[in-house]
Parts: sequence; C-alpha cells; structure tokens
Amino acid sequence: MASKTPTTIIRTTLPRLPLPPPSTRAPILTPRLLLRPLTLSDAEAYYKLRSDATFMAESSLGKPDTSLTETQAALTELSDPERENFFFGLFIAETHELIGDGGIHTVRFSGMGWPEIGYKLAPAHWGKGYATEAMRAVLDAWWELPREEVEVRVHAETVEFLQPQNRAEGEKEGGLARERVSAEIATYNEGSRNVLSKLGFEHFGTWEEPDTQLHRLGQPLEIGHYVLSSPS
Repeated sequence: MASKTPTTIIRTTLPRLPLPPPSTRAPILTPRLLLRPLTLSDAEAYYKLRSDATFMAESSLGKPDTSLTETQAALTELSDPERENFFFGLFIAETHELIGDGGIHTVRFSGMGWPEIGYKLAPAHWGKGYATEAMRAVLDAWWELPREEVEVRVHAETVEFLQPQNRAEGEKEGGLARERVSAEIATYNEGSRNVLSKLGFEHFGTWEEPDTQLHRLGQPLEIGHYVLSSPS
C-alpha cells in the first residue's frame, strides 16, 4: 500500500494555461456520443441528473441538488474560464439526451499533483460502455492541447523520467518527467475501476483519506489512486 506522504518537485509538460474557454471548445463525436461543454441552456436536463441521489453519490458533494437554482450555480461555475477545467456534458449522439458529465476536473494541484479525470453517468446507462467511450475521447482531446514545460509537486511514486538527450555518462537520473493524468476512486467502486483499467490507468497505491461528501464529511474512506502516462 503506497504512502500518501512522499512528494517531489519535478519538471514536466502540462497543457498551456489558460485553457481554451468552454465556449470555444469544439464538440467531440464518438460512435455513440456527443461531448460538448455544458451551458445554462442545459440546466433543466442537468438538474434531472443532479437531483438523482445515485448519480451524485460519488461526487464531491455526495448529495443531490434540491433545486434548479443549485444546478444553475454548478453550471455557472463549470463555464467559468478561470476555473481551468476540461469538462463536458455527455449526450447520446442520436437523440441528444444528456446522460452524464466528465472530463479533467482538476488541471493543477490535485491530490497527487497531476491533472485528475472524473465522470458521472446516469444509472440507466451504466454497463453500456459509455463511460469508457466518453473518457477515451476526452483523453484523446486532452493530449492534443498545446503544452508547456512547468514545475509541479507530485506524488513521488508517480514520477517516470524521460531519457535526457544530453545526460553525461554517470550523471544521475533526472531531466523532464513524463506527463501523467491521475484518478482517485473509492475502493468499493468496481465499475470505475473497470473503466480505468480499459483506459490504461495503472494502480499505484491505496490509502485512507477523510471523506469529502457532506453526509460522511471527515470519515475515513479507502481511496485507490491511479495514473495514466502520456502517449509520447
């Protein structure tokens, strides 16, 4: 079981900030889905999802929205360019039914230091492969964003150094670290573990953290931690 404690400062690549504002991001089409940034015009459909306790069970809030106003506030936050997320609504392409949301919801300074992926899907659409299909498309678009070299603090056990081109003979390992995306899920969440496995994420550690969900706030929760390396 890896430790939560060890961190290190490295140089790596990450998408250049600021990210393209949500209003300028092109929709993403997959064989069955349409992914696009959510807007206030989606409020009623999004409220239908967010008022479902099961849909919201694994969110940071851990509780459903109780009014359309709450959902509208969430949409306003998602569309704020300064929030720096890469997040999309997940729609059935043929019918344009909103069935979930997902993307990179923490671009900088997640729990492990790397950008963090996450998603939520309406229970009626579980087990159909939609989450894997959507998140694979999000990751493909993520890796295509313009990059810059940055210095970040990350969990030490997630670091893989690239081969420095001009390292002198005998010089210690160092240089630029391979970029990664992280994911954190409760160990009981078998469905999300399967999705991460299909996407190529590797488990590197499990430890207890205080729960952030309001109805279990501060209680110990066993969390599995995963990372995915950039394709190049």
